[in-house]
Amino acid sequence: MADFLYKGVVDWFLDQMSQEAIVPGDKMPSLRALSKQLGLSLNTVIHGYELLSEDGWIESRPKSGYFVCHRSETKPALLLAGDELRELAKDGTKPAWSCLAHRAALVDQSDTFLSPAVRQEEVHLPVLGKGHLAAREAVSEHLKGLGIKAHASHLWLGRSPLAIFTQTVQTLTQRGDSVLVLTPCDPRITTTLQSLGRQVIALTAGERGVDLDLAIRCLRDKSIRLIILPGQFSFPAGQLVSNLSLRRWLAIIEETKLPVIEWDLCSHLAYRAGSMMTYKSLDSSDQIVYIGGVESKGVDRSASWCLPGKHQSLLEGAFLGADMALSDAQQMALSDALQSNGKRSLMKRAREVWANSERVKAHLETRLGEHVSFAASKGGMSLWMRLSKPLDVASMTALLASFRHAIVPGALVSHEADANNWLAVNVTLDDVEPLAKALAEHLVVDEVELVTDPVEPVIEKIEEQAVETLEPVEENKQTEELVEAIESDLAQPEKEAKKSRNATTEPLYNPMLDLINHDFG
Repeated sequence: MADFLYKGVVDWFLDQMSQEAIVPGDKMPSLRALSKQLGLSLNTVIHGYELLSEDGWIESRPKSGYFVCHRSETKPALLLAGDELRELAKDGTKPAWSCLAHRAALVDQSDTFLSPAVRQEEVHLPVLGKGHLAAREAVSEHLKGLGIKAHASHLWLGRSPLAIFTQTVQTLTQRGDSVLVLTPCDPRITTTLQSLGRQVIALTAGERGVDLDLAIRCLRDKSIRLIILPGQFSFPAGQLVSNLSLRRWLAIIEETKLPVIEWDLCSHLAYRAGSMMTYKSLDSSDQIVYIGGVESKGVDRSASWCLPGKHQSLLEGAFLGADMALSDAQQMALSDALQSNGKRSLMKRAREVWANSERVKAHLETRLGEHVSFAASKGGMSLWMRLSKPLDVASMTALLASFRHAIVPGALVSHEADANNWLAVNVTLDDVEPLAKALAEHLVVDEVELVTDPVEPVIEKIEEQAVETLEPVEENKQTEELVEAIESDLAQPEKEAKKSRNATTEPLYNPMLDLINHDFG
């Protein structure tokens, strides 16, 4: 029996978890429902939920209630900021083709989301390719939740955010111009820039953001013509951007007067309560071209929107010429999805993705154990997973042959030295077991071979020496004892290493990361 009444809620929860009646990703009973079920007061249940939240068992999510979290038993993978600017090779369209093969892994796997509903009512034609006023007003209302005040007349709707991005880059820059990109980001950003002949300079952000001194030196010493900011939950890190970070970047942007593109396709997938802020939220000078939207793997199941800001007069001709307008049915589906109480609402889909992401992470860790670890994430479309060792070319090729829709190789996303140790895993997968099984075959089996191969020659040599020096009766007994002793000694470091890894689940703290010149994003 619990010492205090509110601990009865904790006891009930742990009992449900032990019986697997509640698993990571499940929604918790409402406070009133559990109060009635357990015969406890509402305040008692509230206190119990607070205890579970403090211990990381559950968390509150915006306008959705409480969800069960996956509590990792392994140390989180650290995402360290790069200490230098990297100029990406001018590989033409080759990176873009590689990235295109993984498009399904970058978007929502749902075939039904944004599916147009059949309606009999009369509809009007779009307005000059921008889209229906009603659809743009629905998007404008959605953006208010992100702190963006956008008049419907300034919005442009389109079929593809990448098409809008491409038109914007081609209009605001010239071939050979240098573009500063914060990474990790959606790999389509960097590969599209390369295919358009722009020189990409990557600045890597870590757990605590980017080195702003490095960013300022880059803007001062190099002829940067455009800045790309990946916005909240940049693919695939899923990190929150602090208000301080937003304001410091806005100060830099206003001083340099450079055009900026904010790529923001995941704000609706925030894993915490409260409205999200974006760079565009604080953009009083209208320097930022804001591109947002929702994407699905289904045909005609994607929609995007753009706020051109002060570049409206330059970009409207490019947008009109590209003919990116949504069909009437697509605009209706988008308007429906942006209604919070709709059957196919964006909010409802987000709740499904939150729950599924916890299940995906729990399943991968259960199957792969300490062969993988995950960077801390607060939202987004993907988990950023670090492998215990990089996969060789043959293993990666075999893996991608079956799972291009599920994973993106780290080398496409990150440009750091350890990029091959990382994979981005789509969290909207309906069934992650086939992927987990394939990864286990490549990671676990290969590691066993690495551990056992050096042992065999040593054991064989001891057996040969024992055969030469021992009598037949004592031979088997003493040889077995020697072999067991060596195997025990060889296994001991592995046990100690495992113990040290499990000693804490918190990442090691490096005080150097708190230098004042870093952007605490």
